[in-house]
Amino acid sequence: MASITWHDPKTKQRIEDLVREVEGQSSAEIVVSVKPFSGDYRAADVVFGALVALIGLCIYVYAPVEFTDDLAPPSIAILFFAAYACSARVPALRRAFTPKTRQSANTRAAARELFVDQNISCTRDRTGILIHVSTLEKRVDIVADIGILRRESDGQPAKLFANIENVVTQGGSLESFEQAVRELGSWLATSLPPRIDDTNELADEVNVS
Repeated sequence: MASITWHDPKTKQRIEDLVREVEGQSSAEIVVSVKPFSGDYRAADVVFGALVALIGLCIYVYAPVEFTDDLAPPSIAILFFAAYACSARVPALRRAFTPKTRQSANTRAAARELFVDQNISCTRDRTGILIHVSTLEKRVDIVADIGILRRESDGQPAKLFANIENVVTQGGSLESFEQAVRELGSWLATSLPPRIDDTNELADEVNVS
């Protein structure tokens, strides 16, 4: 995922142009949202802190070195809180100490919450699509409204969604991401051609935080 610099203004502009391009050839409404994380991972911080504190305790008990007993409890407490704070600031640590199933569930839940909060579920023909990228988890979840899902056929658009998700999850380039979204756009152009009175109901700007 690091290969796509989501906060880069040039990247944001290219994605916004891409969204306008896809929406211009179909009646779908696409929103791209990029968040630093999708859940509360303090449990991972606690686990890492406890592990480091346990290592410190084992060194105190088993190392062939004399330690001042009075300093042992505060030293171990300091180790715990230092490791806790480190984990809270290093996404790789939180990711390593959080089950993948939890990460996936958090990303999915956050995507569905955003889908409602950003009114993507309120388009006229129920044709909204949210591409939610969560950088800590290195995951992406796509939520499509019923107007899109009603046109399912031959495994589409599920395969196209999975292709976009794989590009982001596997650290693909911006060009690969654009190509995957354009392939979705081609399917949308056939399945949901633009209406004569079609209007842009949702903002095209990439929501990066």
